[in-house]
Amino acid sequence: MKFSCENISSSEVMKKLDRIRAHAPELAHPLVCLPNIHPKTGLESPPQFVAATKNTIVPQLTAPAMNCGMSLYKTNITRYDFSEEFLDNFAARLRAGAHPWIGKWKTALQWIGLYSRPATVYDLTKDELKDIFLGGAPAAVKRYRLPKNETERMEYGGCMLSEEEKKEINLMHLVPRSAWINARHEMGYNFGGNHFLEIQYVEKIVDEKTANQWDLREDQIVLFYHGGGGHAAYHLGRYFGRREKNTAFEKLILFWLKLFFHFGSWKGIRHLRARWRAYFSRMPFPATPLNSPEGKRLMQSIKIGLNYGYAFRTALLRRINDALPKGSASFLWDAAHNSVMEEEINGERIIMHRQDAVRVFDGKPVMIAGFNTLSYLGIGQKNTDSTLRSATPSAGKTIIRFKEEGKSREDPQHILFISKRKEKELKKMPQQSPEGLFAVTNKLEQAGIIKPVAYLRPLGTIKGH
Repeated sequence: MKFSCENISSSEVMKKLDRIRAHAPELAHPLVCLPNIHPKTGLESPPQFVAATKNTIVPQLTAPAMNCGMSLYKTNITRYDFSEEFLDNFAARLRAGAHPWIGKWKTALQWIGLYSRPATVYDLTKDELKDIFLGGAPAAVKRYRLPKNETERMEYGGCMLSEEEKKEINLMHLVPRSAWINARHEMGYNFGGNHFLEIQYVEKIVDEKTANQWDLREDQIVLFYHGGGGHAAYHLGRYFGRREKNTAFEKLILFWLKLFFHFGSWKGIRHLRARWRAYFSRMPFPATPLNSPEGKRLMQSIKIGLNYGYAFRTALLRRINDALPKGSASFLWDAAHNSVMEEEINGERIIMHRQDAVRVFDGKPVMIAGFNTLSYLGIGQKNTDSTLRSATPSAGKTIIRFKEEGKSREDPQHILFISKRKEKELKKMPQQSPEGLFAVTNKLEQAGIIKPVAYLRPLGTIKGH
């Protein structure tokens, strides 16, 4: 198998994989390890990894927050419009629409209703949040006054629920209080940790026909975003599972909050055994049957979390258009890279768990982020079963490894400007040559998963809260 998980060089990744093989039930296909697979603390499964199960949901096979993802927004301006002043102004206008940091104590008081943070124009009412849980990106397009056709350039149209499924959902039984409160704020604003918003330009077009269909041209400015998920996905993932990615104190607090949330009704008590096993037990990789009452409830929580993530990155499009000093932006493509989804492969219905991996659709864009070097824009192909129709969304760890091993070099002809909220001056950094990126993309191209359309050169990155 071309993307086998049998011979991985990282011992830390192999330990995680061995644990999955020993405890995860009913794997429908061999595990898939994508070219940039790497270890990450606090995650039960390694990033750039895919697992398929039969009729069971195993949340620990992906990250705790659903629909962290990737967006590429195209603009009608060029790299000649970019300057340090442009980046400063754009970053300042983006941050002007963000909430000031309120700290842990005020956040705790907010949860119990004793503090209300100042509202911004991007915040949601409770009814708008309900619409987004059920309607995903189309509801966000309406809320943020964007063209309806933006959702045509998002996987699944930015919504995971059918009209029939929406009627069956009781949000009060799915959404914890912490999510109802926090998820209304900071929509579309998250550049912390390894998340970023990067201004890039189209340096080279390889596939002119596809680039024309996507309305791309050389020197055009695009914005590459890694993030999403947001507050609702964060809380949903932690209430519907016992996850490693929490401190001991957070686990203690979550235990009591989850106890009340899951067992604070007669229905919860009736399903005590299933809920305890799924969300409280220490057993590795607990599996919940999809067709059980709790499996149905768990999948509903996953789908509304995915919907919120699509809406989150739609809200960022509104912020981008409000903040750009000139020109305008629209989606080129948007996709989740943390997800649990029901899919069909060769007539078989399976449940796909993707951890830092995007679904590949025939004829649709596939974005692979670089790290201080080129990024890649490709087009999905038909023959993708070797990766369970998946691709890596980032080559970052491979790029860093190539730099450390001397396999790439510094490229002083290209400078990256970095804007951080707590630093007044822009940071300047020479870029790296792209050998690490090509090492990842070449493997996917050779397997017939993707074909290249264009290479994107970074100009400036916005980081930090």
